[in-house]
Amino acid sequence: MNSTVGSLIDAFYNTPSWPADSRPCVSRKAWADGYRLLNPRHVTFHEGSKGSIDNFLGPGLDYVQRLPSEVDDIGLQYPAHSLNLTHQAILSEGDVTRDFDQNFEPFRLAFSGGPFLWPRSLCGPTGPTNTSVTVDYQLTWPGQNPLLERAAMIGELKQPFVIIPSEWTPSQRGWVDNPGDMTKRLQREMRGYAHRYKCPQVFVFDSVHLVILQFRAASKDQIQDQDCHVDICIIPREKLFQEQCTIQYALYRLAWRGWMRLSATSATQEGSKRKTVTVAVDGIPRAYEWWSGKPFWEVAPGRYQFGHPNGWKRQFFRLGTGGYWIWADDNGNYPDGGLVYDTGNCLE
Repeated sequence: MNSTVGSLIDAFYNTPSWPADSRPCVSRKAWADGYRLLNPRHVTFHEGSKGSIDNFLGPGLDYVQRLPSEVDDIGLQYPAHSLNLTHQAILSEGDVTRDFDQNFEPFRLAFSGGPFLWPRSLCGPTGPTNTSVTVDYQLTWPGQNPLLERAAMIGELKQPFVIIPSEWTPSQRGWVDNPGDMTKRLQREMRGYAHRYKCPQVFVFDSVHLVILQFRAASKDQIQDQDCHVDICIIPREKLFQEQCTIQYALYRLAWRGWMRLSATSATQEGSKRKTVTVAVDGIPRAYEWWSGKPFWEVAPGRYQFGHPNGWKRQFFRLGTGGYWIWADDNGNYPDGGLVYDTGNCLE
């Protein structure tokens, strides 16, 4: 039956058969031992509703964007076919990988046109690298050559029941200060992958739950800092409440945020490097949040704010098959009467 990507990723799927006496484990990875655990004082927990996912991963209109744009929900209207669902027994990490590829990875159809994101499996970090570490899954924004490819999001696929919800969510007493060994290893591992892949948008999936982590770092190296603020959201496969988000939609929004980050911070190229477009409006330089791609302004040396003092905001501008963020006021007027591009082509 014909459908759209949006309706496809809003569907909850049948629960598979999981082992009744599961004893999952997370193997120790020596390279991850040097990374710090998450600091409960620097974690923000987000509930697994669709509204919550949109709030912390989706488009933000306040100060930054003038009007809703066609890229706020990009790809969701693309035509798609409903999945052929079959009952599955999921026992191993390989089973989880198959389950993810068949039932959840189709969210990527939203990024099969403009923009186009590559799905990659068991590949090392994109761009120049000297590490042999490989993550299970990543979506990348390709460039004109392999050195320009960058990760929009990355994720690990684990055995069923590796994710222990009570060790990822706050209770009345606050966060779990001393989680079990599996959760500790996952925390170190995901911080390590985010750092090595220069990608603050990461996830863990075990076919029972999805955990999203977003490191609000000002740079790649700040991801390593124990004081780096982290967004966390855990979403069960089964629908437990009316407003609950599906795992597929959460993955879509995580990838969308990663694409928005790259389309801002790495949208143009200079030789074998990606770089940010240099912009100043009314003499005030524009900078970006590294982890989100949201623009802000250096209103004085070393002092930044999101809102431009003169009220300029971003809007999306189509030019042929390309798409760019530009600056305009609330009436749609441009600075000095001409287009000021904030990014390169975001839809390549």
